[in-house]
Amino acid sequence: MAPDAVVFLISQPYLQGKRFKALQASLTRACPIPCAIVRMEGREAGPMSALDTLVGEGARNILVQPVGIPFSDSLLAWLPGALAHWRRQRGFDGGLALASDQSGDEAVLAAIARSSLDNAAEAAPIESDHGSLGGAGWDEVPAHRHHLLVCTGPRCNFREAGPLRAVLAEELTRQGVARDCLVATTGCLFPCNNGPVVAHYPAGRWYRLADADDVARFVSTVIKNGETLPQLIIHEVSQ
Repeated sequence: MAPDAVVFLISQPYLQGKRFKALQASLTRACPIPCAIVRMEGREAGPMSALDTLVGEGARNILVQPVGIPFSDSLLAWLPGALAHWRRQRGFDGGLALASDQSGDEAVLAAIARSSLDNAAEAAPIESDHGSLGGAGWDEVPAHRHHLLVCTGPRCNFREAGPLRAVLAEELTRQGVARDCLVATTGCLFPCNNGPVVAHYPAGRWYRLADADDVARFVSTVIKNGETLPQLIIHEVSQ
């Protein structure tokens, strides 16, 4: 298959937004055909949105390229089924292929090794008095009544959990309850097939919030009114 578009998949949960944007810019400049660079973890739109956009722009043969040395083995094993799901759901009849990562590409590894030596003079020296393991401002838990854990693991993010985090923050602010909530993004919360997942504590209930309507109902019913939404609960912690 000769691709006419590429989706580059980045799996790096602690990648800062500034560095991710720089990576996006560099890959976009280097790629001679239309491309999208998306994260498997994070707050941005996920791979399905990227695929939808490329198809909307006319792509008919799409290559999905994992970026990372090595890329997660479990994700590489899971991605074919996830991409097949997208293909069935969208009714896409063009070409779609998943490439391997670069861990077996000797030319790429050699380039990294050469670059590390060539740029050794620019490396930042570490002295014994450079900071500590702790950091200012991380000693106290912020005041809150509700602790919300939003899964942004790769499987939930494929189901657009990244945008869910942003939608949830906006809805909490809109309904005037943002200051009552400590919102934390997490890695995998395990019931991936029921994602996107938000865990609510101290109630100990886990909810599937599939879209913006679910988020609005969750905030108004659960957070503001102290009630439950049984139809959206996927798990309850035993008391």
